[in-house]
Amino acid sequence: MFRGAQTGNVDAKGRLKVSSLVQRRLKETYESGEVFITSLDGLTVNIFPVREWERVEARLADKSTEGNQAMDGAVKNKILFQANRYGAENTLDNQGRFLVPAVLRDSAGMRGEVKIQWQSNRMVVLSAANYDARSEEHTSELQSQF
Repeated sequence: MFRGAQTGNVDAKGRLKVSSLVQRRLKETYESGEVFITSLDGLTVNIFPVREWERVEARLADKSTEGNQAMDGAVKNKILFQANRYGAENTLDNQGRFLVPAVLRDSAGMRGEVKIQWQSNRMVVLSAANYDARSEEHTSELQSQF
């Protein structure tokens, strides 16, 4: 949908403002501003276009355990529990904002400047502090590979 990191802002009411590029690409690609905003860890905000989240739900609804890489039903249920614990459906408003659920806003420190990246089927949003910390972790891990 886009490359690189975008800077966003979460206002005092908990609304995440995204760039016009993100707004345009979301509407061009998904024909809608409807999203599911969630997290599994309470620190990383994941914004899925509803069509992408429905694909995730379909995979999680399949409780088969065939193959070595398949997750069992209990793990899938835990993922859905966490996603629903932090999650809420939302729609991009006319000013290019999403309302981040209060429970997630508090746990992830979503206030002021945030960083947004497109990863696979979702936008990943981190507070500026969490983004910098994660960047340092990744840098250290990558350097140790050489």
